[in-house]
Amino acid sequence: MSETSNAKPARGRPRDPDLENRVFDAVMQIYADGGWSAFTFEAVARLSGVGKSSLYRRWDSQQTLLRAAMKARWLPVHNIDTGSLPGDLRELAQLIFDNRTGEYANMSNWLLIDAARFPEVQEMSSPYMQETVLQARAIVRRAAARGEVPTTQNHGLLMDLVVGAVNNHVMTTPPQLRAEMLRKAPGFLDNLVKIVLRGVEVR
Repeated sequence: MSETSNAKPARGRPRDPDLENRVFDAVMQIYADGGWSAFTFEAVARLSGVGKSSLYRRWDSQQTLLRAAMKARWLPVHNIDTGSLPGDLRELAQLIFDNRTGEYANMSNWLLIDAARFPEVQEMSSPYMQETVLQARAIVRRAAARGEVPTTQNHGLLMDLVVGAVNNHVMTTPPQLRAEMLRKAPGFLDNLVKIVLRGVEVR
């Protein structure tokens, strides 16, 4: 006579711990390659190997899914906190440089284009970008709280000097000099931060 087990069988499939990673990688690649017009649940399911039903159970719309992927993979400014203004600005400069030259470099261009064409993209991206700007300005607020810069220091201007310079450097470098730009990036970013800090009363 066989023994009877009291254990209840597990319901459904076990949760895939790598599912979000695969989905977010697929979302970023699809959007960076083709923007909003190319970004569909079908395309994400196909590239990630995750069924559409699983996608819809976790994210109820394309906007929700794109925003989740961006928060997980794109411009994690909130992670920057070295304890000093020079260190924070150097990490910020590196983050922006990597973002503009990396695998998802076209994300910024597509977001600008799509936000002007599709109200749903504007509705999704605007709060995210505002949040990212506030996270960047928090770098200056922390520096002021530590006494490194005057409390009157213009947060936005300091961020614009760093972010704008990196963007301009990447965008205006001719294709034939791109390899050299990448090779010299550490020195360029170091010098950029030093020059910017000379323009403020760093203590």
